[in-house]
Amino acid sequence: MPLRTIALALLLGSACTSAVAQPAAPPPASETAAAGSTRASSEQQHFEQFRRDLVNLLALRADAELLVAAAELAYPDGADPARAAPLKSPALLVRAQKFGADNALVWWITTFIGCGSDGAKCQAEAAAKLQHAAAGNAAAWLPALHAARDAGQARALLASMAQAQHFDDFWTASVLAVYRALQVLPVPAEVLSHGLNTTAARVNLATSVGGGFLPNYARLGELCAPGDGSDEALAGDCLAVARLLESGGTFRSQAVGFGIEDRLLPPGTARDVLRARQRASAWQKQQFLELSGRFPRDDTLAQAYTDVLAAQPNELTAVTALLRSQHVATEPPPGWQPKDSEPPPLPNPLAPPAH
Repeated sequence: MPLRTIALALLLGSACTSAVAQPAAPPPASETAAAGSTRASSEQQHFEQFRRDLVNLLALRADAELLVAAAELAYPDGADPARAAPLKSPALLVRAQKFGADNALVWWITTFIGCGSDGAKCQAEAAAKLQHAAAGNAAAWLPALHAARDAGQARALLASMAQAQHFDDFWTASVLAVYRALQVLPVPAEVLSHGLNTTAARVNLATSVGGGFLPNYARLGELCAPGDGSDEALAGDCLAVARLLESGGTFRSQAVGFGIEDRLLPPGTARDVLRARQRASAWQKQQFLELSGRFPRDDTLAQAYTDVLAAQPNELTAVTALLRSQHVATEPPPGWQPKDSEPPPLPNPLAPPAH
């Protein structure tokens, strides 16, 4: 899972625990709870107004990626009768398609939140447009694979994924789109009053919203479950896809790739190499988490992260670049082992539906 994804509530959640002058004697618990609840409610209302004001402004833009960001920000309003239809996700994505008909991010997000009552047909069309717009990206076949009910069709989609040149789950593109969108309005003062600098606040919100549209790998896990070894072509395609996932996308997609390889590789040198790659990944995650903990109080460091996100193709390469820019080793020292040395499991095939 992307490491900077933080729940929206956390952006304002510190309101409930902000430092205040200590009274001579603590007030009754009921009064404290009521005051905290009132503050939280007030700040949530301010934040909701900020979000909707931002969507209102973005809806007027003729920029596909800003319109995608608007659709993502508007997603909580889907069932709100007070919000006009042009300001809701499906309409905003239709407008994004007008200005970015060949933009893969537009079609990726459309497969998640761009379809209404005619969901299956709309999603199939969006998935086809995605495959056309990002033909070399293995992730482009994941929405169709998730929806495929015919075993033969699913197998053909897996074969197409295996022929791709790279893997990108659009996490970086989506986060950057929301980050750009957030620059349209000043960050609410209520957010900054709790110790966040402007860049860190935008990073937190961008990764919360833009980083939330990640694929479901359950169907891939089902297809690539260990068998009796008789279908060598299937195993070969699964391993090819696994290696694409390991080298692109996010730490989450990388973990899925590691999990597939762990299931299918026989004991020996190849499995030893896999363990070394898992160890290096765990080290990089740990070092990045330590750095990212400084973002709220170090605007320069937070800005450096947004710069490498913009310059690099995915989260994995962005993290490596950030570590190097801060003179942090990208390989673990001899003898270092992650706290959890067990290989990451594949996602639960019974996980809730998503792409």
